[in-house]
Order: sequence, then structure tokens, then C-alpha cells
Amino acid sequence: MATLPTSVLGLECKLLIGPAGSGTPTDEVTLARSVELSLTSSMADVTVRGSDWRLQRRALKEASISVELLYSPGDANFKTLFKSYDEGTPIGLFVSDGHGSGLLCDASVSEFSQPQPLEDAVIVNCTLVPTFTTRYPAWVSASGSGA
Repeated sequence: MATLPTSVLGLECKLLIGPAGSGTPTDEVTLARSVELSLTSSMADVTVRGSDWRLQRRALKEASISVELLYSPGDANFKTLFKSYDEGTPIGLFVSDGHGSGLLCDASVSEFSQPQPLEDAVIVNCTLVPTFTTRYPAWVSASGSGA
């Protein structure tokens, strides 16, 4: 009998926030409807004369976290995210798979927009990008090793 592959559902994942530079954040953003973690890398051109091919080498890693939140201005985590955007202050962030693995970083809120659809709940789109306060972004693995 074949075994099913292990899978993780989005509802198991967690977005945790807290003060910048202070261990792993513990306050779960329960208003989050959707979270998207995008990990990319810039590329450096290392092409040499005599080659018919453009040669590239991976350079810096980049991350962006897009969050869709239900609009709830009285919620403490909502206030924290808005204050971070409004004042330009970083927050601690852990984008977790719900099983202990994910991106741990300090982040700045670079977008805080509010679509107001006629026939749906009011939401806020929030984009966060890693920044440096006292630590560099890091991938945390539940097993203690890389992803």
C-alpha cells in the first residue's frame, strides 16, 4: 500500500510578530487570511570573453512577505503592523510552517493598503521586507538544519 506524502495545509502555518531583535516572536497574527513568503536571489553577471553564453552566479538572497489581513483597527497586532508602517520602525517576524520551520527576521512594513470592496470584508494588504537591527534574516528549521 502506497503512503501519502506528508503535506502542510496553509491553515497550519503561522505568522508571528514581536519586538525587533528579540528572539523568536510569539504573538500570532490571527487576522491573517493569506500569507505569501517569496524568497528570491539576485544574479551577478560573470560572463567572460570567448563565451557564447551569459554566465550568472547567485548573489544576494531577497525575501518579501505579503499578508492579507482582515481590517480590525482595535486588534493589538493590527495596531503593531500599522504603527510599524506609520513610524518606519522594524518588528520581529517569524513566517512559520506551523511545525517550527520558516523565516526569522526583523522586518520593515513597506506597504499598508486597504481595498474596500463593495460586497466583501474590508481587508488590508501588508508587505514586509527583512531589515537589519541586531540580527540578519535566517531560515530556521525544526530539525535544526537547513530547509
